[in-house]
Amino acid sequence: MSVRAVLESLVTPPVSWYCGAVAALVLLLIASRRFGALFLVTSFPVTVAHELTHLLAGLVSNGRPSQLRLLPRRSATGYVLGSVTCSNVRWYNGLIIGLAPLLLLPLAAALLLWRTRAGADVALTELPWLYLIACLAYASL
Repeated sequence: MSVRAVLESLVTPPVSWYCGAVAALVLLLIASRRFGALFLVTSFPVTVAHELTHLLAGLVSNGRPSQLRLLPRRSATGYVLGSVTCSNVRWYNGLIIGLAPLLLLPLAAALLLWRTRAGADVALTELPWLYLIACLAYASL
């Protein structure tokens, strides 16, 4: 299928509604930053996905991950949602480890394409898929 055909399929009404619902959920996740505990709960899947990509990239690129933290902790400037510490970050693997969450964006796009091609319409039964796609897109940041 050509790029043009994919782009044309994205503007059909059910697909555009689905994309709009994902975009709205991403915006809600961003807006929830102002609501403390609500943000910590709604962003936990985002944190897990984000930090796991750092961890996997560290393992694959010989970064030797030594610590994984998924629970939020208070810092001087607010909260640190999660972190991965690697003991062997070098010139050849630092960029790979640091940019690893960007790999979640194509995954989110693939899931979005799969759900829209499956004929899924925006309904309550689609909410878990919408939330997963929104979390993956947000975690890539």
